[in-house]
This record gives sequence, structure tokens and C-alpha cells, in this order.
Amino acid sequence: MVTAPQPVQLTEMRDTLRRRWRVVAAAAGVGLLLGAAVSLAVPSRYEATSTVSVNPISADPVGSSIDSARSISMPTEAGIVTSAEVAQAAAKALKPRYAISAEDISDAIDVQSPDDSLILSIRFTGDSAGQAAAAADAVAEAYLLTRRDDAAGEVERLRTAAQEQLAGVQASADQPENAGVLRQRALGVQADALGSKLAELGNIDLTPGRIVGSAQTPNDSSTPGAVTLSLAGLLLGLLAGIPFALLKKDQQSSEIGGADGLESLGEQIVLDGTKDINRADTWDIAAFMLKIPADLGIEDPFLIMVDAEDDPGRALTPGQELVDALSRRGRSARFVDAGAINEGKISRGWPTEKKRVSWAGEIVIIDTTRLSSDANKVALATRSDSVVLARSTTDDAEALNRLTGLLKSKGVDIALTALFPERSELVTLHR
Repeated sequence: MVTAPQPVQLTEMRDTLRRRWRVVAAAAGVGLLLGAAVSLAVPSRYEATSTVSVNPISADPVGSSIDSARSISMPTEAGIVTSAEVAQAAAKALKPRYAISAEDISDAIDVQSPDDSLILSIRFTGDSAGQAAAAADAVAEAYLLTRRDDAAGEVERLRTAAQEQLAGVQASADQPENAGVLRQRALGVQADALGSKLAELGNIDLTPGRIVGSAQTPNDSSTPGAVTLSLAGLLLGLLAGIPFALLKKDQQSSEIGGADGLESLGEQIVLDGTKDINRADTWDIAAFMLKIPADLGIEDPFLIMVDAEDDPGRALTPGQELVDALSRRGRSARFVDAGAINEGKISRGWPTEKKRVSWAGEIVIIDTTRLSSDANKVALATRSDSVVLARSTTDDAEALNRLTGLLKSKGVDIALTALFPERSELVTLHR
């Protein structure tokens, strides 16, 4: 018969973490050290931002400012800021104080422009606070200088072309074939137009813009510090260590082992019978330790639930062994094997009131060893006056931990847990 996997209880997780706290502590320690190591390996970085207002440059001095603004493509201007030409100019300006290559400057620049604005925010990430501030301003100034030189070059090209055209018109006016009145008038109109164009080109404002916000020297680094990285490593270590400790299988075995291991599972009262020559001696002590009323009366029975891990080769069940021990102390008890009861009846409320009345005045030992459902064991425990667990050193510690967690979740107190030697030793002891 295949049983369904039992759900993990919070009490089981708590006890597992308590047993394996060293695993969690080791993971947290490793995370802390790694965080500190990263803080030493990763250099501090500083950020500073210079803000530039871009001035529209138009060949039409009487054009509206709105039309001029529309002639500027801010993504294009941002591309100019990150260009090799600007980086080289900035590197040259910074050379007396900071030796930064043009390539490093290009890599360290980030340019942003708010929507529908003529503002460029030039952020520079440097190795020191002073370097970041100086480089941000140097890039901004190099951009403005480059933009002004480009505009001046374009105006000079247009002026030269206009002057050459005007000289050609004047030369044509002196030719005999152009001596007619109409021809002279047409050449005069062209000359006036070219003169007006030259005048306009001389009036163009070549101011590329200005720095409206100089970069401020940052007080703190933009990269996490040693304390932050160490704490982050500690937290990550805990996050990794806790599930690892919960899922980690014991390297040696999952057996209970000795009395110390059994007590650590749930702070139980443990009767250590691993050194007793006869198993019955351990049960005699268990019967003595149980708090059973001297006078049971005739109204109710005194129910004791006994549970152990099933051992097909065992001649007597643990419940029968406790019945025999009580008998040796002069107390008669009735043995009931819960494994022979339909588990559906147990889940619905067995033993019924009618059954309890029939047991009134008796000590009734209900053995749940052969029940396949922990839920039914817990149900019987809540209907019992006392609960006794019987385990050997080779029994499954995880299974016991799960059951004790379920019992505690329902407020059931475990009166006693008796620990016996491994079953191979029991065979030897009974020869």
C-alpha cells in the first residue's frame, strides 16, 4: 500500500532548523565574507551631472523662436555629446588634472533630455568625486565648443558661397552682352539678394548654449559600500542557508540514534532503555512513570495511546507490552489494536460514546502502530488521556518529528517516549 506524502509542519521546520542551525550560520557567514570581498574588489564609483541649455542656431535671424526650436533634434545633440570629437576635447581639457582617455570618457558618459525641452543632462561616472564633477563639466564645455565651431564653419561656408556668387553677378554686369536695361535690372536684383543674404549671415547668433547647472562634487559613492554589500551578502546567505538546511539530508543516516537525538526532536520526556537487558524492564519503568489515577471510577475509561514504527517481525505490539507491564504492577488493562479498526470509523469519531461507556472504569491501551495515517493517530491522541511513543534507535527520525509536530499542533502532550535498542540487538538480547 502506497501512502500519500505527509505535509510539512511548521513545528517540523522549526525543529529541523534548530538541529541544523550550524548550516544556516555557515551560509550566513560565507555570504557576509563574500559581500565584504566584493566591496574590496569593486572600486568605488562617483556620479556627477552637468546641465546644458541648448540654444537654437538658425540662418534666419527674423524667424520665430518656435520654428528655430523645431529645427533642433535633441537625440542628435545627445549623440554629439557622446561623440569621439567631444571626448577627445574633454580629455585634452582634463589632462592637467586627470589622465583620462577619450575612450574612457565616452564609456563613462550618459546623456538624458527631458521630453519637449532643450535641456541636456550630462552624467559622468568617475573614479573619484572630484574627477566625476570636473569631467562632467569638461564634457559639457567641449560639447558647446564643438557645436559652436560646427555652426561657425557652416556659416563661413555659406558666406564664402554667397560672396563667390555675388562676385560672379558683378562680373556679368560688366559684360557688353548684359548692357541692356532689363538685363542690368535682373543682375541688380540678384546682387541685392546676395547682399541681403551676406548681411543675414553676419547677424547669426552663434551662441551654442550654456551650462545652466555646473556639476556638484558628490559626497557619496554611487556604488554600494562595504557595510551595504556585507549586509546584502549576509541576507543572501540566510536566504540560501535556510532552504538548504530544510532540504539537506543527513549525511550519516536519518535514524534517531540515541536519547540525545530523540530529545532534540521535540523536548520530549525520554525513557532511555537502550542499556536495559530485557525490553520488559523498560516497559515496567514506563508503566511506573505514567500518571494513572488510582481509582478510575465507573464513569469513563482511562485511555492511553501507544504508537511505534511498525515492525512485521515483532511478536508483541508495544501496546500489549505496556498492558503486560501494568499487569505486573497489579493494574489490569484492556488492549485494543487500532490497526484492526476501520480507519474511516476512526476519522468519524471512534471510539464512540457507546464504546467508551462499555470501557468505563478500565485502563484501555489503544495501539496505533499499524495505522497508516498520521491524521488518524492524531485524532486518537486528542481522544486519549495519555500518549506514549515507543521508538528504537534505528527508527526514522523525520517520521517521528512529523508526528510529534502534528500532535503539538493539536495541543496534545506526549506523556513519555521510550527509546529501545535497534531491533537486531533486541534479537540478541532475547536469546
